[in-house]
Amino acid sequence: MKAVMVMFDSLNRRFLPPYGCRDVVAPNFERLAERTVTFDNSYVGSMPCMPVRLRLR
Repeated sequence: MKAVMVMFDSLNRRFLPPYGCRDVVAPNFERLAERTVTFDNSYVGSMPCMPVRLRLR
């Protein structure tokens, strides 16, 4: 099994079409969401401006 995890530092999912945003045109994100797994419930350990990479290890 092969797995790839894509993470962004300060991208809010409310601005992505797969999560309901209709103001943004992002066909590659839509195609990726159709072919893969998306997370509906995810949480961060701190605000986006704070270093969170330490918690991801």
